Order: sequence, then C-alpha cells, then structure tokens
Amino acid sequence: MISVIIPLYNKEAIIGQSLQSVLSQDYDDFEVIVVNDGSTDRSADIVHSITDPRVRIIEQENGGPSKARNTGVRNAKGEWVVFLDADDELLPATLSYFDGLIKTHGKANFFACPFYVNDGKSKVLYWQCRNGFVKNPFKAHFLGLFLPRTGTCIYTKELVDSCMFNEDIRRYEDFDALFRMYRSATIYLDSRPVMVFNASYVSASKKRIDISEDFLGYLDFNGKCFWERLSLYKLFIEEREYYMEQVKELYPHLFYRYDLFLIYKIFSNLKKSKYLWNLYLRLSGLSLFKHE
Repeated sequence: MISVIIPLYNKEAIIGQSLQSVLSQDYDDFEVIVVNDGSTDRSADIVHSITDPRVRIIEQENGGPSKARNTGVRNAKGEWVVFLDADDELLPATLSYFDGLIKTHGKANFFACPFYVNDGKSKVLYWQCRNGFVKNPFKAHFLGLFLPRTGTCIYTKELVDSCMFNEDIRRYEDFDALFRMYRSATIYLDSRPVMVFNASYVSASKKRIDISEDFLGYLDFNGKCFWERLSLYKLFIEEREYYMEQVKELYPHLFYRYDLFLIYKIFSNLKKSKYLWNLYLRLSGLSLFKHE
C-alpha cells in the first residue's frame, strides 16, 4: 500500500483540486492521510465533505509542516510513502507508475522524478534527468541534476521512519530530511514527470523571522563528505542574505571559506556556457549514475 500524506494549513482554494488529483489515480492500493495543522479557513470542511473511504483526516494544533508530516507518517499504514503539499497535484497515473518502478527496481528504497511548475500562466518542466540509480546524490544535488521535492518522490516507510522531519524547522525542512536520507538511501531517478507544483499558492517557503525555523540555521559541516559540504555551502551562499546578521553570528568562518566559494563560482560560471555545461555533464555522467 502507498500512503499519500498531505499537511494542510489554510488551502481552501486548492485542497479539493489537490485531493482529486490523488483520488482519480488509476491505482487502488493507497490511502490519503490529510493532517489539518490548525487551519483557520474552510480547508478542513472541504476535506470532511469528501466521503471517499480512502481519505482520513487528522486534526492537530498548528505545529508546522514538519510536525504535520510526522503525524501522517506515524498514522500511515502503507509500506511506501508519498508526501504531497496541499496546493500541488499528482499527474494522472503517477501512483501506478511509482508501483511499476518499485517492482522493476527492487533494490531502491527512494524513487524521484521531475515535475512541472505552474505559475498560473504557464506550466513548464522544471528539470530533466536521465534514468538510473544515483551514485552520488550530494554531487547530483549540488550540480542541480537531482532536485527532489514533496510530491515527486516515493520512499519506503522504513526509510522515512529513520529520517523524520525536524519539527523546529518550517522552511527547507525537506532539505534537512533529504540530506539525511541521501547518506544511506538507494535512490533511483526516473525521467517521467509525476507532479505539478502550483507556485502561485506557495506561502510556507517565505523566509522566517528567526533562522532557527529555517534549515539554514542548522548547517553542520563536521564529518561530512566533500559533496555534502558543497551542497550545504551552496544553500548558505544562496540564502544567507535573508538572515545576514544571524548568519554572521552562526557561521563567521564560512565567510572566509574561499576554497568552497571558488568551487561554487566555477560551477556557477560553467552553467552559463551551455556548450561547456553539456560537455561537463557528458563527461561526468558515469560518475553520477550507475545501472543495476
């Protein structure tokens, strides 16, 4: 069974559409767990009005997306878990496609696929990939070749149980959990898009007042491999402006890591040249992916 876990907070305009994208799947062996995280609008009423027995709703006081997802995991009956945000939609036949991947690539406990971004005006494919087991997920993540997000991945419940969400984090909480999964998971990447990310409904990704509610406040470089350190440093460089004073206090040494900054800039500039970037990807492809 697949458990689809949806954290819900004030999404009355879209939650019905999101749920319908799951309930209309051409696959039967699934459940939907909606965790109402203290919504103050009609979101929960809309879910309660759905009589499909595959849908369960759990009520809790507002505790953030991490707590809501953890509540869903603790109540999940499935052997496999999909996290879907309340404002996103699964594409048709996604669950049956995931089931086929599971049966075909039995060694994997984490599958990831691309997705579309819908900004309300157009829908574009956010990233493309090649099929295969990911040999070095941190390297692929740093290079932007592996961009999993909620709704595009399916994991064994055993893996999720071992990497539960940090309930203090409300922004980039998925990065925190994913980075811990990267260290031990067997990941298969497939090129078929499976989800639509509805960007016009996004609210939770806005910066927090306190950096302790952002994964940026928990960066730990100790004992990490080279590519994990680079992935953490990339997040630091790209997000530090939102919390500059707090970042200076937490990570004064990172402002002087010219070695990491040089590597970051080399790859950033490499991406600006389509020819050089494509050449690099062809040369590095064998080191990023492996076959069964």
